[in-house]
Amino acid sequence: MSETEQERTAPTDPAADGGRGAASALELLTFLAAGVADLALDQLRQSSERAQDVMRRSDLRELLTDGVVELRKRGELATQRATVGSENYLETMARRAAERAGHPRA
Repeated sequence: MSETEQERTAPTDPAADGGRGAASALELLTFLAAGVADLALDQLRQSSERAQDVMRRSDLRELLTDGVVELRKRGELATQRATVGSENYLETMARRAAERAGHPRA
């Protein structure tokens, strides 16, 4: 029987092949772990680059200020929705839209 025929008829038990199956399984797990680690590091690198791009913006202070103002307004509206007030939600939204458009409240 030739060597290739012996390989084809060899049992699939990893211990029966002298540990080659276990070694290839370990190699496969190693490659999978390396792939996952590479993917995670690539995602971290991309996130870092995006953060650096934001930090380089000249209008960063203005962006932060706008964000704080927007969060305050959202919080105010959320508390108004949660409590029963004299003004309903749609009236509040209409008033806010008018204020943003520069029209004073009538």
